[in-house]
Amino acid sequence: MEEVKKPKRNDNMEQISLEPNDLSFLRDLANNQGIQYFNARFTSGQTTLFSLLDGISKSSSSGIGKGFSIQAYTRGGWGLAVGKDFTKASIESIFIKASKLAKFSSKFSKGNYVINPTSNSKIYHEIKQKIPLLSISLDEKMKLLLDIEKNAHIDSRIVSTLINYSDGESEKITFNNFDQFIRRKESGLLLNMQAIAKQNGKQEGYFLNKGGLGGYEILQKSQNIGIEAAKNALELLGSKPAKPGKFDIIMDPSLSGTFVHEAFGHAAEADGVIAGESILADKMNKKIGKDIVTIIDDGSIEDQFGFTPYDDEGTKGQKNVIVKDGVLVGFMHNLETASKMGVKPTGNARAMNISSSPLVRMTNIYLEPGNATLEEMIQEVKNGLLCVGWTYGYCEITGQFMFKMAKAYLIENGEKTQVIKDAAISGLTLSVLKRIKMLSKDYEMDPGHCGKEGQSVSVGSGGPYTLIKDMVIGGQ
Repeated sequence: MEEVKKPKRNDNMEQISLEPNDLSFLRDLANNQGIQYFNARFTSGQTTLFSLLDGISKSSSSGIGKGFSIQAYTRGGWGLAVGKDFTKASIESIFIKASKLAKFSSKFSKGNYVINPTSNSKIYHEIKQKIPLLSISLDEKMKLLLDIEKNAHIDSRIVSTLINYSDGESEKITFNNFDQFIRRKESGLLLNMQAIAKQNGKQEGYFLNKGGLGGYEILQKSQNIGIEAAKNALELLGSKPAKPGKFDIIMDPSLSGTFVHEAFGHAAEADGVIAGESILADKMNKKIGKDIVTIIDDGSIEDQFGFTPYDDEGTKGQKNVIVKDGVLVGFMHNLETASKMGVKPTGNARAMNISSSPLVRMTNIYLEPGNATLEEMIQEVKNGLLCVGWTYGYCEITGQFMFKMAKAYLIENGEKTQVIKDAAISGLTLSVLKRIKMLSKDYEMDPGHCGKEGQSVSVGSGGPYTLIKDMVIGGQ
């Protein structure tokens, strides 16, 4: 009988364990390919998505995925290639593709620069879950969402509800040519709720979201979201349309965060500054706001949705002061912009997934609180509005912005009176910063997602109650 020979093992086709020693061959590849910098990112994880309309499931999904990407840089050119098999052969192949793309793009580069080295540390970080998401069945998650929907019907005038829920767990590994290795385990969830009320032909809706990083305990703590949305929708049934004009306004923490994020924060991202697409491009170390204005982006706040212990290039998340006592003192950076501007990276390199290159992104941005109470601020306003939340808006690179409020209250002679709907604020960012008069000692942060160049990442934004003089209000 003829002997059957066992096929020879090909180590290059075996799955590797993604430990530092297993990835060290990439540094040799970089030298052989003439690559000045590379960043290898590996990820695996799973997600759950639910959408319910009036307590009936519109869609539900649960998925598992994994993959990796190599980002390579040489002589001003960048290349990104993506793979899915964690074998040495596959990783080598993708590395070479990224290298070829970087060399090709370098032919059209407007300038060469050196990526400043990061530390060669080995770091392991895990977001703690009191109740692991994977320990909860899909049925149990759906049951709690249905309870939230049911509880929103506090009044017969609540005629419709919409719930969107997403959660996910992932493990991410970052390795670069500076021999830096970071393994991160991340988890979190986001819950959106809309309630619609109707009476005598008048219909009003209200939208809220809650979420955070951690486990199932976040959803358990958010069970009142339906009741809150319903109460606000019912209150709007008694609202009057806003009258256009110029008013003193008080923005609530949610709207303060929206203003700081949308109208200011994107302008403080260094890639936009370098591209000449920022109102802050020539304002460094100049006075741009009142003395009480301090704006911070902080990726190190553990209980906020934009918590970034290490960004997608391996830079540690940190507290970055952008405006200090009204003076612009810094921008947000990734490795590329920091190298170009001769400063240190700030931990703001973030990518939506492995198929996306890390961009300069906010983490948790907020306006630092002051020392006033809301009651004191209301007493300062003779004819104005207390503005609550927002529904939509826009901001142009010129600094012109508009935000439609979720609701507002008329303030007359220092007292809050009538609830108002369909009010919108508009103005120029730098002008508004110079008209901030008072800030409350209380502040809050909201979870959410931010889009840029087709990428969406989790962020936190917030601030105190903010009194602003002479704001333009649009209405009916």
